[in-house]
Amino acid sequence: MWKKFRQWYNNETMTPPLSFTAQEISLGGKPFTLRRATEADLDELLEVERHCYAGTTPWDRTSFTNELRKVNDTLYLVLITHDTIIAFIGCWFTTHESHITNLAVEPDYQNAGIGRFLMTWMIRQSQELPSAKLTLEVRVSNEPAKHLYRKLGFQDGNIKKAYYVADNEDALNMLLPLRTTP
Repeated sequence: MWKKFRQWYNNETMTPPLSFTAQEISLGGKPFTLRRATEADLDELLEVERHCYAGTTPWDRTSFTNELRKVNDTLYLVLITHDTIIAFIGCWFTTHESHITNLAVEPDYQNAGIGRFLMTWMIRQSQELPSAKLTLEVRVSNEPAKHLYRKLGFQDGNIKKAYYVADNEDALNMLLPLRTTP
């Protein structure tokens, strides 16, 4: 009920579930499958996080489960090769703002254009909905990610102190304007 009230109050309309049709893609001449993430993928999503974050999982099973169930305004995609998830991205969508919630690429597949591909896909999706802006948070120490986001047009925003609970690292808020608001 509160969600419906918030959407009405913010002049947002209730939307049907975001649709996504699985597709075969080629990156660097290698075949991949891009499809919507499901709850059946939870173990693999957590495993990708463990590999990316030195054995830890910034998001736990409950967080992922809650996100994957929000099919009307949230989209999580997985990139698969040889029946194994090697990357994923998640995004929330409203008419005012889209927000990248999570992006992870297996270390063996990093620096191959996969993160850029997934971000570009979500940028296009945000523009089509259309959202006025796309935002995300990134660890202040994550120079490769900040470099990628800046190359995609994101602008540095404010610093969120002690944003990451596990180690109290600060986050840099970044913003990509998608359209001008009236």
